[in-house]
Amino acid sequence: MVYSAGNALANQTYNSDSLRYFKVQLVAAISGLSLMIAVSFIPCQLYAKYAKQILGFSILMLLLVFTPLGHHVQSGSGMRFHRWIRLGGLGFQPVELVKLGMIIYTSNFLISKHERIKSFKQGVLPNLIILALVFFLLYIQPDFGSAVLLSSVIILLLITGGARISQIFLVAMIAGFFVFIWMQGDDYKMERIQDYVRSFANPYDTNYQVTQSLNALAIGGITGAGIGNSIYKLTFLPHPHNDFILAITGEELGLLGTITLILLFMLFVWRGIHIARHTRNQFESLIALGIITQIGLQMIMNIGVTTGMLPTKGINLPFISYGGSSLVMTLVSVGILLNISRHFHGDI
Repeated sequence: MVYSAGNALANQTYNSDSLRYFKVQLVAAISGLSLMIAVSFIPCQLYAKYAKQILGFSILMLLLVFTPLGHHVQSGSGMRFHRWIRLGGLGFQPVELVKLGMIIYTSNFLISKHERIKSFKQGVLPNLIILALVFFLLYIQPDFGSAVLLSSVIILLLITGGARISQIFLVAMIAGFFVFIWMQGDDYKMERIQDYVRSFANPYDTNYQVTQSLNALAIGGITGAGIGNSIYKLTFLPHPHNDFILAITGEELGLLGTITLILLFMLFVWRGIHIARHTRNQFESLIALGIITQIGLQMIMNIGVTTGMLPTKGINLPFISYGGSSLVMTLVSVGILLNISRHFHGDI
């Protein structure tokens, strides 16, 4: 699907090299699968031992996007996105590492400081301070979608780990209020929210991207136009190989193809939850829950944006969208799940 959705754009962008996105994604897939196999043999106790170092390194990488090592991209609307680190010809999005780093650190904190987690000052607050720092760094990239996604995952882990729901709810309400006030000065984000509110009255009264996405899904019908036969990937739909790859999937493979893909995601999430419930210790259970929640929520957010059910935000579809950093780190996370699943208590 990366090749089919992105070959026309790659042909225009990279001097008639229509295979560009396919080749990059293939290298990422091979690298990711290799790392997945290697990581599946690493004991989870090592993550607990080096949880602080893993988080510190991931935050440092996130800071580097604002240095000369950072690589920015300017959108058609004039916005500058600082999301990449580029060394030579290789680029990497640190947010993908931060997601896993935060899950590991929070899971380890909840186990090692379990007796303090009911205390707001000693249990909840230290985690929320770190989350606030990461949220701020993601917000100013800007990558609001990833900031919301990661916050949701960490809050779920805190509640699962024993934090008081009332404390979490109060802090979330206060933080949400200040973020909304902060967004008032951001015309780009407010325009997207206003588009989303208008879409309740008319699904097509929204921004250009979602309108074209809905058109592509509608044209696909039940069985689709066939692989390679998408019209909307040519010039109508921005980022057809990335954020809106599901729309091209729906256009080319139809409702049947889209439902099949969603069912595969549901199966993956169910297996992940099964792993989290049958681990040998709570640390592994929390990591598994964090990983599967992050992948599952990211899938829901991408589908929600593609179908106009959520406000437009740049977030890709796990495993499917173009993006080497995302694919590699997602497969690394799956490697951790595979390692945990080797130590089931009960039936697989």
